[in-house]
Amino acid sequence: MSGIFGIFRFDGAEVSRGDLDRQQRALAHLGPDRAQIERDGSIGVGALLLRINQEDRYDRQPLRDDGAGSIFVCDARIDNREDIAAALGIMDSDASVMADSDLAFAAVRAWGMDGVDRLVGDFVIALWDAAKQTLTLARDHMGQRNLYYYMGDGFIAFASEIKGLWALPDVPRTLREEGFIHRLLMQPVSISGETEFEGVKALLGGTLLTVNASGALTTRRYWEPHADPAHVGRDEAYYIAAYRRVLGEAVACRLRRATAPAGIFMSGGFDTGAICALAGPALGPRGGKLITVSSVMPEDYRGTIKQVRPWVEICRRAMPHLDVRYVTSEGLDILEGMEQTFLSNDGASTDYRCIVDAMLKEIASAGGGVVMDGFGGDYTLNPRGADALVRLLRRGLLRRFVTELAATRRHLGQTWKQTLARNVIVPGLRVGLFARLQRLRAGLVAFGHTTPVSADILAMARRDKIAPRGAGGPRAGDSVTARKLQLLKRMQNQPRAGYSVPASAFGLKFTEPFHDKRVVELGLAIPEELEFKNGHTRHLARMALADLYPPGFQERRPGNEDMAPGMLALANRATPRILAEIERMETAGRLKAYFDFPRMRKMLTQRSADQHASGNEYDTRQAVNAFMSARWLEHFRGDNS
Repeated sequence: MSGIFGIFRFDGAEVSRGDLDRQQRALAHLGPDRAQIERDGSIGVGALLLRINQEDRYDRQPLRDDGAGSIFVCDARIDNREDIAAALGIMDSDASVMADSDLAFAAVRAWGMDGVDRLVGDFVIALWDAAKQTLTLARDHMGQRNLYYYMGDGFIAFASEIKGLWALPDVPRTLREEGFIHRLLMQPVSISGETEFEGVKALLGGTLLTVNASGALTTRRYWEPHADPAHVGRDEAYYIAAYRRVLGEAVACRLRRATAPAGIFMSGGFDTGAICALAGPALGPRGGKLITVSSVMPEDYRGTIKQVRPWVEICRRAMPHLDVRYVTSEGLDILEGMEQTFLSNDGASTDYRCIVDAMLKEIASAGGGVVMDGFGGDYTLNPRGADALVRLLRRGLLRRFVTELAATRRHLGQTWKQTLARNVIVPGLRVGLFARLQRLRAGLVAFGHTTPVSADILAMARRDKIAPRGAGGPRAGDSVTARKLQLLKRMQNQPRAGYSVPASAFGLKFTEPFHDKRVVELGLAIPEELEFKNGHTRHLARMALADLYPPGFQERRPGNEDMAPGMLALANRATPRILAEIERMETAGRLKAYFDFPRMRKMLTQRSADQHASGNEYDTRQAVNAFMSARWLEHFRGDNS
């Protein structure tokens, strides 16, 4: 269930076995338990297996239907196995010895590729139809599994990771400059699926792609984020029960069939806390453990940097099924293994990649098979509600505004003046002067793009109207549903899911419960007034999980601790070497067309070790990220002259 690849030639030639072998070798890390290729004239596909769930022992892909002339491969975790089997008339005894791939193939044979909308879970699928001479690719609703493709002269190739395409001699390993610049400016998402590499595209979430024998390519979105009508117009009691039932099922589907423990990047907040809490009932009487790993300061640290350790410890005491582990930045090095990271990542690294790798390594060393995070909670079930009072005021709900203002004051222990300033005035100004002041306080420029890029890149950004990160996003006062939809569609268009590619390098499968289709369709149905009530943000989560959250969560104040609190110290240790590298790259010449090295140097050095911002040192982090991008570009092109 860990990777697929293949080639379809529509120029009359046969697919080369050697090319398929190259793809398999490039993606070998995805399939330590089984790898198989099927080739038939103009089509060739391969499947790689990492056994995680019980049914994976029956997986024998690629699958064929000789009568229909079809060949099928998928990388899938199908959660509604029983429903699919029942709809297809498959006996329980037969379904119990069928892999997820068998059930997905049966669904496609019965209902065609439109049947993928009936599947619930994380998946990518490729189907060859010999009768129609078509290859069809599909990606799950929110794009939890990755699939890339390249349309060449007389062929199309696909693979779960880009390196599976670059393994082919006819796929160029060439930068698409516009895509690189967009990523550099932190605006990487493309609604067409384009990446930063020439010709390489990502199949978007909820999308079908079909190529016929003449090479004509069509794509169609089979699903868009929407509210499930079954959840619309209900009362608070219903939503409290539905929250627990739907999210609980999404978590359970990632745990109950697993043959190895699951892990989670634990922040100790409402989102990861919900997953951890609901994992207990899902693990049940087996006594299994959920591995949690968190990036924290050393145990003897007594400074003022905010970190997740206290909240993780509170969760540990309330949730005995947690196997709690910690990672610190001590002993880690931003620059160590950088070029190997570029290769495994299919692109540039990030400032805290070494911390992420250390966390993944910790889960893998504990025998983990799946790794989760809480990303998506803020725009599905647990909106933060930071400007809830502003929205009430702008909607003219004055009576409720006054009631909630008073409740907020009591909850936060503030004066009336503090409550008005911090919860009404400041959130209402975030898109204006206040946002500019916040940038300046963070060591960034007040207007425009904050990344240290060259004047030519900034001019191009203005010409092509590439907005700075955050511009055009949700505004204070926007409805919760509008915000959710905007962010969900953005995530659906991501080329790859979260930490999926780094996780695969450690033999782990990455998945996000809050991006589960069922969770999304519930989240978009929840009335706005249930996200903030009685002066409390995350109201619905507090009510639904009152008996599972630690007691401190009921009166917990808004705000999250940083997932990488030791980032400034990590960057400072590497600063002398980074500065030397900046000097070398700057004098070499070519990279100056992309980067403002003096500004990069200033951003990196203007904050001393004791001038921390609890992990939110955006000037330092953006300087390191820009440096990493410069080093990656140099590595990718092979020179800087």
